[in-house]
Amino acid sequence: MKKRRAKRRFYNWEIEIAKGNTDKFYHSTDWDIAREKVLERDKYICQFFLGKWNDGIHKPNKYKLVQATMVHHIIPIKERPDLALDISNMISLSFEAHEIIEERRQFQFKRKKVITKERW
Repeated sequence: MKKRRAKRRFYNWEIEIAKGNTDKFYHSTDWDIAREKVLERDKYICQFFLGKWNDGIHKPNKYKLVQATMVHHIIPIKERPDLALDISNMISLSFEAHEIIEERRQFQFKRKKVITKERW
């Protein structure tokens, strides 16, 4: 569990996120608490690769147990700032699943090295 700050500031996150202060939100104690609750609720298991959740567009190739390290907002906070701390709007995901859902995964093709015979 993360060590909490002694003096905690209270913000109206709906207004702050509407202003565009999402970085401030993601570095806040309120987010840390909500994130821990979601990870504990889902037992630190990625719900995408477990097959319990998909966004309707992306689906996993195969189901497997993967440790969840990230929490994803189902409805983005930029669309609905009022749901920023609502744990029913959050899901536990692994890094790989989060990159797939956010469509940030970049496919890199490895080139095969051409091995030719040495000719002298």
